[in-house]
Amino acid sequence: MSSDENARPRVPTVGGDPREGVDVDEPSGKTWFRDLDEAVIEADRCIQCGTCVAACPSDSIGIDEIEERPTLVSMCTGCSRCWDFCPRSGLRYERLADIEGADRPADVGRTVAARAHSDATAAAGQDGGAVTALLGELLDAGEIDAALVATESDDQPLKGEAYLATSRAELREAAGSSYNQTMQLGRLHELLDEADLDDPDVAVVGTPCVIEGAAALERYEFRDEASPIALRIALMCTRNFEYDRLRSILVDHGVDLEAVDGLDVTEGDLIATDADGEVLLEESVDAFDAAGLDGCAECADFVGETADISVGNVGSPDEYTTVVVRSERGADAWATGSDGLETLPLDETESLDRLADWNERRARDGLPREFDREGALSIAYREHREAYDGTDCEPEPLNPARVYQYEEWC
Repeated sequence: MSSDENARPRVPTVGGDPREGVDVDEPSGKTWFRDLDEAVIEADRCIQCGTCVAACPSDSIGIDEIEERPTLVSMCTGCSRCWDFCPRSGLRYERLADIEGADRPADVGRTVAARAHSDATAAAGQDGGAVTALLGELLDAGEIDAALVATESDDQPLKGEAYLATSRAELREAAGSSYNQTMQLGRLHELLDEADLDDPDVAVVGTPCVIEGAAALERYEFRDEASPIALRIALMCTRNFEYDRLRSILVDHGVDLEAVDGLDVTEGDLIATDADGEVLLEESVDAFDAAGLDGCAECADFVGETADISVGNVGSPDEYTTVVVRSERGADAWATGSDGLETLPLDETESLDRLADWNERRARDGLPREFDREGALSIAYREHREAYDGTDCEPEPLNPARVYQYEEWC
């Protein structure tokens, strides 16, 4: 490797670059997927949003179907895009939230409790089926052509999978909550190709980190990756779970996974119910800490600040969803889609605000880098390493079994 001062700095080497010893100069200013891999994925900080897959212009990043995480599938060009758009590496997500909110009109910010008018939709969906009903109305009105949501796997009980719904029936079939990530941004174009939709408008429903990635792709008009995204709906979230670890803990608590029809997190408890609504398990969510994705601890965005609409169950009566309209585009969607909803005003949002404040304090306490809403949007690789080296979140060298990929493709 060239020792020229303009060569790309590795600060310091983590797993060892397989290109070392090869008499080829590297272009300056590059950040490679291997850098992201070691700093985020191998360090067990990946939140499985799929943004890096969507951002890669050369389709060099795919999804490991066994481990459900990003992986290199062809030659990396070092374009830095995977790093730039990852909410756990190069994207200062709290700054993006501030930018996203800068131009919002004063009347945006309405908060209501909502449930579907349709009893069938309310029963099928989570917390009264408000999101399912809203999306159904938008589909019928032609405002969207599809919705990227999660549905339960046919083969693995309680496991969510990315799903593109194009009708009310498909929305109802997919309704309910999933507590594992589905890499949905990385699967969007694959699902669109399968659906054979021509220039579609898509609503993306996901956790705040997924919505941050979608907002960054959309705001910076990177390639055409975000062009199908017409609406961003965030699911309020303090953590998500790794499926196999969650499954194991549920089994340890004596839960028959085949009998579970739904999971919900309410007032600090994880509740598993069967098809008749009978409670199979009610346990403090803290008992499932070992199943949580470690990268969730770095997230201060409980409400989904970069969304057009945020939804959750905090602060609403039973069988209602808390809905926060966050952007002008969200207000337009609400005006069109709320006909299918029964709503109640929520003038007091103390419980919602309190949980959001707690979540931000937790993230600030555990985040190695500076949390700065006014800082630069992009975090350089060197800056990230300086903050994370020597902490519990520091980069980890690649598994030797995977180094061959980098020898061949980087």
